[in-house]
This record gives sequence, C-alpha cells and structure tokens, in this order.
Amino acid sequence: MNIVLEYIKYRWNAKGRHGTHSPFIYDLVDKCFAITLNVSFRDQRNKLFQQLSADKTVIHVKDHGAGSRKMNNERSIQQLFRNSSSKGKYGELLYKLAAHYKPLRILELGTSIGIGTIHLQYGSTTADITSVEGCPETYSKALKTFKFMKSEGLSVVNCSFDEFLQSYEGESFDLVFVDGHHEGSALLHYLFELKSFTHNDTIFVLDDIRWSDSMLDAWNRIISSSDFHVTIDLFRMGIVIPRKQQRKEHFTLKL
Repeated sequence: MNIVLEYIKYRWNAKGRHGTHSPFIYDLVDKCFAITLNVSFRDQRNKLFQQLSADKTVIHVKDHGAGSRKMNNERSIQQLFRNSSSKGKYGELLYKLAAHYKPLRILELGTSIGIGTIHLQYGSTTADITSVEGCPETYSKALKTFKFMKSEGLSVVNCSFDEFLQSYEGESFDLVFVDGHHEGSALLHYLFELKSFTHNDTIFVLDDIRWSDSMLDAWNRIISSSDFHVTIDLFRMGIVIPRKQQRKEHFTLKL
C-alpha cells in the first residue's frame, strides 16, 4: 500500500464542517470536534508526555497480533510513546467523543502504555472504562501511567482480546476503541464478536485503518457492510456506528 497516495486521496475527498448535510455528522463536526481539553488534564498530560518521551526503559512486548513494522519485541517506552496514535489529535478525538456523547460504558481493546485510556477517562470522568492489554510488561507500564495521572475507577485487564470477549458477561458498551492486533481479518473478527456486547448507537473507533493492505481491505468491507449505517474516515482512524434508523452513508472528514 502506498500511504502517500492514500493520504492524497483522503485529503482530496475530506470535507469540513460545511461539507455535509447530515444532521448527525454536522453535530459531530460542529460540536464534538470543537470541544477543547480541560486545562488541568492537558497540563498533567503534557508532564506525562515529557516523561514518556525521555524514558529509555526497555520492555519485552508480547504481540498477540501483527506486531510492529518499525520495532522488534524489545522496545523502549520512548519508542512506544513515539509510535502512539493517541498522543496527538487522535488522542484528543477520543477525549472529545467521550466528552460529547458521554458514554456510560467504554471498552478499549489495546491499552498499550495508557495514553488513549486517559483521554477517554478524562473526557468522561463518570464512565465505567474497561481496557484490555495482552502484554504483561506493557500492562505494568500502563498502570504507572494511570497512577501518575491519578486515574481511578479503571478496570484494566491483562489478557488477550479473545479471552476477554469469551468471558465477558457485563452490560453493553456505548463506545469501543479497537487499537491492537492490526490484521484485517482480526479486526473483522472482533467487530463480529462485539455484536453481543454493543447496541444500535455504540460508537466504534478503529485505529490504524491504513496500517496495512489487510487493514485497509477490512476497512473497505466495513464501509460496505449493512451492519454499520454510519462510517467516517479520518485517515488514521475510522468511526463506525450501526444507527439502523439512519440511511446508510459514508463520510470522509477533516480532523
């Protein structure tokens, strides 16, 4: 896959706040995307970022999925931070989605070092958040992130995604962030398995939809699927929502 060509195609098709006539999308762009971070959270988060960007501690990462194209299994915290999609505008997107839609129950598949998790939690401080991380050493580092951020009320589970989904017996999730495995077939598999634990208005946020040919192929299949009537391309991330009451539409939006 030619990522440069993909980006050019995305930019060509992407619309801003006045480029769509869908009330749901207009609300998303005009209100949700316009939310700003809480100042105290932003300041504490930036202190965390300074620490992580300078942390050369090496851990052994146990990948249950496709792994990394850039790093081997021995990775520094500094490297994990540098390659996280959640440290910039996409992390802030998670915060904004949680703040605007106020989900009661959030599931994150792929905690990593906890950057996406803290954005979700501080976006919706009353949400019940469950985050799943398969690698024991990465899981331990995430716990340190949560301690630094004084994050409370999180349920962080150290197991594979499949183990969690096979054993989960709780209520449906209102927002699901899938950030792991990075194989198209696995992404489709998890979305299928999640049907039992989600509902018509669940917001699915999918990371790295252009990570590989298989991920892009899976994303295109999701766009065509009758399971999701709203699909939104944000280049690195995609948002999909069943919303059966809405006419099926696909949007490519600027973030």
